Amino acid sequence: MLGVAATALALAGCSGGEARAPNPTRALDERRAIEVIRRAMVQEGAQPVPGREVDLVSGRKVRIDVGVQNRAYGVVYVTEEDAQALGAAIPPANGQDEKLRIVRGGPDGAIRIVLLYQNNYRYDDLIGESHERTTISAERQLTRDVQDFITYARTQKFQ
Repeated sequence: MLGVAATALALAGCSGGEARAPNPTRALDERRAIEVIRRAMVQEGAQPVPGREVDLVSGRKVRIDVGVQNRAYGVVYVTEEDAQALGAAIPPANGQDEKLRIVRGGPDGAIRIVLLYQNNYRYDDLIGESHERTTISAERQLTRDVQDFITYARTQKFQ
């Protein structure tokens, strides 16, 4: 009888319990993201300049959040609202392991614009004791993507 009770207790101790719900997440704020983008450009040796509005080849207007001095390329941090407003004028967001999306703008399509989608830069709310993704990791990913784009623009000799 004691063996049966011990086995029952051992089995009860092995149960994993209820599955834990994932931590709630939020995307990096646009204002903070623009600061991170500017800093990443400087770290990569590019001189950031204030954004400007340009016409996409599709005919829709988009605001480049951060441009690069004396270059015809820049970065748009695409918020959920931006994505809804632009609709089919821009490609759908890239997945975490997919290539960044680049579109063309300007009258002759010479301006290259990388689209960095806000939903790709998420972090948890820091509720509880376990954190799956911190603000720092989201900012590092954004920094890496900006630096990758600047490097790509240089290797492709974007004007």
